[in-house]
Amino acid sequence: MTIVGGGYMERELSNKALAGDALGQFSLNIATGLLGIITYYYTDIVGVSAGLVGTIMLLTKVLDALADIGMGVLVDRTRSRHGQARPWLLWMTVPLFASILLLFCVPDMSSSAKIAYAVATNLVFFIFVLTPISIPYLSLMALTTKSPLDRSLMGLYRAGFGYLAGMVVAIGFVPIVNAMGGGRSEWTLLAAVFGAIAAAGIYIAFRSTKEKYSTIQMKESGEVQKTLPFRTGIKLLFSNRYWLIVVSAGLLANILFASSATSGMYYAKYIWGDVNLVSIMGGIGLIPVLVVFLLSGPVMKRLGKRNTAVLGLGIGLLGLLIRLIDPNSIPIGLVGSLIQAFGMIPLMVVLSPMTADTIEYGEWKHGQRIVGLTNSVNGFGGKIGTALGTALIGWLLAWGHYQEGAAVQPESAKQMIIAFNIYVPIVIYIGIGVLLMFFSLEKQYTKILDDLENKKEQIG
Repeated sequence: MTIVGGGYMERELSNKALAGDALGQFSLNIATGLLGIITYYYTDIVGVSAGLVGTIMLLTKVLDALADIGMGVLVDRTRSRHGQARPWLLWMTVPLFASILLLFCVPDMSSSAKIAYAVATNLVFFIFVLTPISIPYLSLMALTTKSPLDRSLMGLYRAGFGYLAGMVVAIGFVPIVNAMGGGRSEWTLLAAVFGAIAAAGIYIAFRSTKEKYSTIQMKESGEVQKTLPFRTGIKLLFSNRYWLIVVSAGLLANILFASSATSGMYYAKYIWGDVNLVSIMGGIGLIPVLVVFLLSGPVMKRLGKRNTAVLGLGIGLLGLLIRLIDPNSIPIGLVGSLIQAFGMIPLMVVLSPMTADTIEYGEWKHGQRIVGLTNSVNGFGGKIGTALGTALIGWLLAWGHYQEGAAVQPESAKQMIIAFNIYVPIVIYIGIGVLLMFFSLEKQYTKILDDLENKKEQIG
């Protein structure tokens, strides 16, 4: 790699490689998009109470989040001819399809049996499938390139493909399943189709990537110190102030992602009166995706990653305030939703590159390149956020006396639906914006990379 203008500017990855890598995010977002609507599936199709669903999702995701820590250690110690993170994508391709199918195949049995089945299948999916995919996939960014330009482009490609996958689920799933009949068997069949697409994307991502900066090889060559004890690694992570900012922002973002994935369905059905309107809400989100995908590169180059994310949050906040004018109005709601959709996409673009940058900062400060553990603890925080976001919907619905599957809901339930669609996002947007204002790593990042390169040359 060459150094241009005091920093690593030469690209190492082709656009084809970036697109292939991004299909991994497409697959992950297909899976998480399906999980986003599983609360609706449980309450309105299977008939499990909203409060119980919220508790089930919280408990299973907390256990899954704990598994992330162990997965990060495992990635740091994996040795394979395919690398240390990449082989996990290959190994989990078939299990991904099978576990998605099982999630949406709840048998017609007693209420307690349905709950037990939901708990078991969620645990299998989260702990034994999603974690062994997501943590290695997140780690690949730091293992495949050190180029800030490549990382920004990788974050852009991943965000674009990931958001596209979310839109595919949001726009297509409910209208298609309703057109098929809307029953349990139709939900199972369509989930199987989406699961097959997700599995194919993970396999293509495996074939499209190549690890160049294995932490195991760097430790053997003396570029970084040998493997640290787990406790020491955690201590070093929490002394990295920039990582703390990123992981906190990611936790809040995942609360919002998890709640918004399902909340739109309840909003369309009970506030606007037609659940199929959720496809329009999702469809208008494609416009921001295209705009951000085209403009994020130049904007990040001019403003930097942090300021790009803050700008997006400000635009999204404006959209939420517009929706507050009249929460019951479909035209105002759609306009506000269109503007709001700009809010989180830039953050999705920059979070992974910012996380990778904190790994270099930690290596520069402590002499330790902690890749797997960094991403596993990030995954832990993200999944705690996802657990809280998913559980929040179930709990608020129960608090509002939501009636599972009823055509008409009490006013208290409607107010809760408005709350987790508008008020909760407003609080989260502001919270993330405040956190990001303290992220100033970009100002010294070029010097950090130069210092690390000089150290490598001295060792060599």
